[in-house]
Amino acid sequence: ARRRCRYLFGAMGVSSRAQQDVGYYAQLELERDAGAQAINKAFRKLALKHHPDKHAGAEEAVLAFRAVAEAFEVLSEPRARALYDQYGEAGLKDGVPDGNGGVVGGKYRFSGDAQRIFETFFGSASPFGDIYGALADPNSAVPDAAGPAFYGELTSLSKPVTAGQPRPIARDVPVTLAQLYRGDSLTVAHSFKKLNADGVTSTLTQSDLRLQIQPGWASGYKVVFPKAGDEGPAVVPADVVFTLKETGARDGYRRAGHDLIYSARITLVDALCGSILSVPTLDGRTLSIGLTEVISPGYVKLVPGEGMPLPTQPTAAANAAVKKGDLRIEFELVFPSRLSPAQRQAVRAVKM
Repeated sequence: ARRRCRYLFGAMGVSSRAQQDVGYYAQLELERDAGAQAINKAFRKLALKHHPDKHAGAEEAVLAFRAVAEAFEVLSEPRARALYDQYGEAGLKDGVPDGNGGVVGGKYRFSGDAQRIFETFFGSASPFGDIYGALADPNSAVPDAAGPAFYGELTSLSKPVTAGQPRPIARDVPVTLAQLYRGDSLTVAHSFKKLNADGVTSTLTQSDLRLQIQPGWASGYKVVFPKAGDEGPAVVPADVVFTLKETGARDGYRRAGHDLIYSARITLVDALCGSILSVPTLDGRTLSIGLTEVISPGYVKLVPGEGMPLPTQPTAAANAAVKKGDLRIEFELVFPSRLSPAQRQAVRAVKM
């Protein structure tokens, strides 16, 4: 039961290092005056040693791996480390009174993504191949090349790691159908770790990314910002990928490929006798659609060229006419709640 409890706390994001009551320096087997290079070397060694892939996902390895990642996240960030050195873990996470009614510190929370920290540092989701080189090849002529004995020697890190790129950072961006119809320019707040001039430490930096939505893009469209992710030593920053997700009011519209479908409610009288239907468009215009035919249940009226814009091709001329799909109008017939005897007689007089 105790083992199960520890596993659940780890899964919920509670620090495994805190569970073991081990300080960050002790977790990385460092002295308090350790420099940036020593911190990097310790993380490199212990992250490889405890990586879950090496231990078939064993619970103890997962907890140790998370603990090492949290310790590295704090000690490799100068401001977080300074708060920890001065106030300890309680001050770093919960803050301490500043004597003026305020609180110092108290903002740090472990990101919980130990694998992301690992990938950012090593530049790969599984850097063992980079570290082992040919020795990691199971067909290598060197006996026990990938065995535990060699692993222990290789994690002394005498061999540099080849720079690689972590998996893309994916984020959803909510947009309306109207924005996809007319196009829009969005500013999306973005934060990333920027590598400092020493080439070892990094600083959390805020930056806005400009997302230019082209008319006609669909929900699910992906926009890639190359190498906009965290910077780190021996790592190529990850790409940031924004995925458009349609949400919000649709103003009676829904999309079917390049066509738009509009739902209109009309009375039975208008359905039988005709009328002018006003249809508000997604770009603020109003279409006046003449209904001269008899509108029966299930009838769909087609208005050519009033659907979604077709995304502009890179080779298209700047003054080229925008091509669009079609508008399909579906009807909901509103029947009267009652008819007078004269109205009933008039209806019966209609010849089918």
